[in-house]
Amino acid sequence: MWWAKKIIVVAAGTLLTSVLFAQNPNIKKIDSLKKILQTTQAINKINCLNAISEEYWWPPHVYPDSISMWATQASNEAANYNYRLGWAESEMHLGVSEIYRKNFVTAEKYLRTALLIFDSLHDTNDEGWCNLWIGQTLYSENDFNQSLAFFNKSLPYITQLNNSEGEGKAWAWMSFLYAAKGDYENSFDYCTKSLLIRQRMSDDVCVSASLANMGYLYKSAGDYTDALNYYQQGMQYAHTHGINYYAANWNYFDEPIGAIYQLMNNPDSSLFYLRNAIEIDPNNQMTRISYGETLLLKKQYDSALNIFLNPLAHFRKGNDQWDLMRVLLDAAKTYNAQHNETKALLLANEGLSIAQKANVKPYIIQSSFLLSQIYQALKKEDSAYFFMRQYVLLNDSVKNQQFLWRLTSYKKQADFQEQINKVSFLNKENTSNKEKLKQAAQLKWAFIIGLLLMALAAVIIYRNLSLKRKNEKLESEKRQSELQNKAIDLEIQALRSQMNPHFIFNCLSSINRFILKNKTEEASDYLTKFSRLIRMVLNNSKQSFISLEDELETLRLYLEMERLRFKNSFDYSFTYTNPVDANNIFIPPLLLQ
Repeated sequence: MWWAKKIIVVAAGTLLTSVLFAQNPNIKKIDSLKKILQTTQAINKINCLNAISEEYWWPPHVYPDSISMWATQASNEAANYNYRLGWAESEMHLGVSEIYRKNFVTAEKYLRTALLIFDSLHDTNDEGWCNLWIGQTLYSENDFNQSLAFFNKSLPYITQLNNSEGEGKAWAWMSFLYAAKGDYENSFDYCTKSLLIRQRMSDDVCVSASLANMGYLYKSAGDYTDALNYYQQGMQYAHTHGINYYAANWNYFDEPIGAIYQLMNNPDSSLFYLRNAIEIDPNNQMTRISYGETLLLKKQYDSALNIFLNPLAHFRKGNDQWDLMRVLLDAAKTYNAQHNETKALLLANEGLSIAQKANVKPYIIQSSFLLSQIYQALKKEDSAYFFMRQYVLLNDSVKNQQFLWRLTSYKKQADFQEQINKVSFLNKENTSNKEKLKQAAQLKWAFIIGLLLMALAAVIIYRNLSLKRKNEKLESEKRQSELQNKAIDLEIQALRSQMNPHFIFNCLSSINRFILKNKTEEASDYLTKFSRLIRMVLNNSKQSFISLEDELETLRLYLEMERLRFKNSFDYSFTYTNPVDANNIFIPPLLLQ
């Protein structure tokens, strides 16, 4: 079985040794495989059919109909010859075609069937890819824990085979998964790994896509400025490396840039990019949904609603939970804007249920806020208050998490940029060395002249590299300086926001209640403790570290005030596991609180 498969791969590779950069789908490779197909039979024919099918799943332009057409032929042939490996590969390809059609129930069925056979045959390469595709399927079904398990299962196989293409894809999808879960630290690390692998491969298509993935991460973290910057970097990279993503119907830049401008409340710029995106790929349903969201922002409700309702049945049938969650919320917002609270309530509750099952906090926040508005319009004050409280608590938590990650990520960005520059420099150096060898081979007939030319070229190259290194160093220093300034600004914001405004409001309300009830002693006591706590917070915030004793004193004041506010309804105590000298231990201020 294996030798027959190798014959097809080697034969196709031999015909294409002159191809330096594969445009996907690789028409030359597909044509060569079709020629082989005319002269081969049995197992070799099945392998060839599967090889053609696989060529259509690579970016920038994926053709699900072509994938399934060739895979179906391979499946039928494999059944005739009882060729289990060939049949399993065709099942995997059929599953991939259903992923791109967003029929995830069908995709999972094909892929799991194929995986059982790959496991029994110990086919390492196909096991790695099949686990990877199942992980992608489960991600779209909002089953994040199972998705992560399959990604982790795929990596040892892919790494063992030194399969950089698969490894880069696995890290990218794990980055999406952790971003969806709000774990931006791991998301950044995996996205960085994916990008560096693509650079080392000199895979320009996937490098530009990885820059777009980095933009998606920062968009998820609420940093729209940096997200826009990465999307624009990816677009620029594609332009400078000759990638015609318009011709390839590759929607990695205009659509997300349009979505970013929509989130930044700039509908006109959003529409400009989204119209470009629709021209690039008119059949892309998700681009149309982004377009509908901008129409909703511009209060064009009927047009937006038609876009949102159109894919609902397909998403439900295919178990596309991720996209269904998004479009349900969009449709509910539109109905609410049209004062059709009944339909809005139905869709918003369905969307919230999906988001809660997967614990997708951004969608839980949006759904809770929308449901609060709907119940307010329906005069159901208790339900409106419940969802508004849920929205406030979760929104504060997510915003703080995003804020803290952005605060600590700027040094990582600088390190990440330095790694990219190193890999880029090595690639350029390798290209320069190849050019030198080529020139030497072409100028063998004039050895002396060639030496002079090479010496001159070396001087020029050295001078150019020196200048380039200086420019890169200056650019890197400038970037790091900007990131440091940005970090300082965020640290200042953090200091200003250390005292929770809800707590201050509650304290002032309690003091006011004591005064109105003529409880002057209680009011005075409460006000004294409150002013002392404020003074301690302001004094401590000026220092990077304070003693544990001071921190505990701050915490005691806080708890005393809460205890007074709640009429002594709770008691508290501080317990040390080991003997502690609180005056000689220093921690960041407000850490315990």
